[in-house]
Amino acid sequence: MRRLAILGTSAAALCSAALLAGCGGGDDSASVTTYSPQVQENFVGSCVDQATDTTSGSGLESDKAEQICGCMYDQLKAKVPFEDFKAADDALRNGDQLSGDLAKTIQDAASTCTANP
Repeated sequence: MRRLAILGTSAAALCSAALLAGCGGGDDSASVTTYSPQVQENFVGSCVDQATDTTSGSGLESDKAEQICGCMYDQLKAKVPFEDFKAADDALRNGDQLSGDLAKTIQDAASTCTANP
């Protein structure tokens, strides 16, 4: 249970890392205009990598991390227009921070997904 709490409190960092890979990565990211299977794969994969990284303090098991990260993706897809998701991805690539509204949406998704993975 402590591991899930750690994931919940560090959700913005996890999601930030996931957003960086969320739109496809590399130069191709500019052409992505909608949530797609590739966006989902990149987001969940990056999130799982962060959540299972033992140096981050959470070190969740891969299956549990994949379940939580998939849930977080579904929550964000349902609540965040892709244009905002893409803008956050671009901002993070430029070293900027997430908006307060998006950070709250991410935290809410993390709370929901860690409480009911």
